[in-house]
Amino acid sequence: MIAMASEEHIVACSTATRIPLDVIKEILLRLPVGPLLRLRRVCRQWRDMISDPHFIKEHAYRGPKHLLYLHKLHISAIPNPKTVSYTTIIDDKWSPSTWVTSHMDPDDHLFASCNGLLCFYKKFTLKVVNPATGQWLHLSKPDGILLHDFHYLYSFGFHPTTGEYKLMHFLREPQCYKSGQPFRFDTIQVYTLGDGKWRNIQAPRTCCMVHFGVVNVDGAMYWLIEGEGTNYGMAVMSFDLKEETFTTIQLPPLEVKETVSCANPRNAYYITEIDEKVCIVTIPYQRHVPRWRCYNAELSGGADVWALESQVEHRWFLKYSIQSPWLPRYVAQPCFIHREKILLQDCEGNVWYHDLRSKNVHIEQRKEMKLLHLGPHRFYETQSHFYKETLVPLSLYAGAATVRTSPWLLAPAVASH
Repeated sequence: MIAMASEEHIVACSTATRIPLDVIKEILLRLPVGPLLRLRRVCRQWRDMISDPHFIKEHAYRGPKHLLYLHKLHISAIPNPKTVSYTTIIDDKWSPSTWVTSHMDPDDHLFASCNGLLCFYKKFTLKVVNPATGQWLHLSKPDGILLHDFHYLYSFGFHPTTGEYKLMHFLREPQCYKSGQPFRFDTIQVYTLGDGKWRNIQAPRTCCMVHFGVVNVDGAMYWLIEGEGTNYGMAVMSFDLKEETFTTIQLPPLEVKETVSCANPRNAYYITEIDEKVCIVTIPYQRHVPRWRCYNAELSGGADVWALESQVEHRWFLKYSIQSPWLPRYVAQPCFIHREKILLQDCEGNVWYHDLRSKNVHIEQRKEMKLLHLGPHRFYETQSHFYKETLVPLSLYAGAATVRTSPWLLAPAVASH
């Protein structure tokens, strides 16, 4: 058997030498991560090519973008704390598949997805995972962060010019803490992957609502803030991951018929990413819903989606005006629109999608396409993130952290719905 394997290896290498390297590279760039990890063993030349940082960057750029959908189980639905977790991958054709996540524990809470790396919040650490390669590493939280610590106080981003991945922590002012209210902070803590330490950066504004979404677009993080001197009492804050500077962006010219105040709001605001643009979603505020809830947005009656066209000029355009039935529909946070379709959930645990082919869209219940039936799962506190496979080796960023490799990778689709 050993001799036969050796002969196959020699044949593969000799065949590869007869094909021009640029042709081999073009072929390899079109393959998923799983086959590429196996093909690294063909010969040293292929191993060096697939491991080259430029190849990894180009492969990630070409890779298709999927929606990674996570649904939260009822506590009673978890029979064993060591139960293998499942997620749903929704591909370009909006076909869902169930994937086994061998790296995800029941107490892990996903808070960010960036360039194929996933970030999970744990009680005492943060976990960065590359599901495609099976590698993960645990990072220490900022010193002394335990009380009133929540997953939505963290975010994770990437700057395409520097190639740096950065974790962010919004440091809450403990003396101003009130349950269910927006929090005040004067410091953002930043951790550059590979540096091994958290740094404090002074923040220009103190009132923040990151639980309504944080997105990473083109090397900057964006979230909503509340404060005086802003349109409608709200604005968007951006944080440049290269320069580590802040910019306040005024909201778009929303059509409001009467005075809006934070004490008597007419709209709920959420931030998301669509087609690699920062977008603000305005949804009529439901009076029976807590003002600062962290659950999924209720799309009842309609929503407007504004996209940021120019950060310098604070110029927005109305991308979608959506009218929905008065039956409750919910959207997962933070990313729920992809490739001209919107992801919707109902109270019975069903997940649907609807085409958004024009600026003005009326969602008709009979035209919704069913994706999933979650059954005992909760319809709220679900998440959907953009996800692309990547070859990025976490060992490059380990520093003082420990890198581990799962005995099996994020499995290909094992069941389709």
